[in-house]
Amino acid sequence: MPLPSWPSIAKPSHPMEESDFRGQVRTEFEGGYVQTRARETRARKRWSLRWIAMTEADWGTLSTFFRSYLGSTFTWTHPITSASYTVRFSDDTLQSNVKIAGRREVTVNIEEV
Repeated sequence: MPLPSWPSIAKPSHPMEESDFRGQVRTEFEGGYVQTRARETRARKRWSLRWIAMTEADWGTLSTFFRSYLGSTFTWTHPITSASYTVRFSDDTLQSNVKIAGRREVTVNIEEV
């Protein structure tokens, strides 16, 4: 069964935040020493997508997609590199700020699976 795809809405505004993440386990000792090791065997990417003036139509599409696929994975195509990733929503909440009538400021955080 194919994964759902990111909805067809306007590309996010720039700058778009992108980071590499690889968790680590950190153990501190009484003598002030710290021991660390990687928690995962591979690094994953995280993105913070931001729209400074999203239309109400795009907001409705994104909101419906969020409610339908929160907790699931889906495919997302990077708007600059055109690389395709399997991702999920990083947060449990989709929040927007109404800036002017018909336009919203929206931030969505997604992470590679």
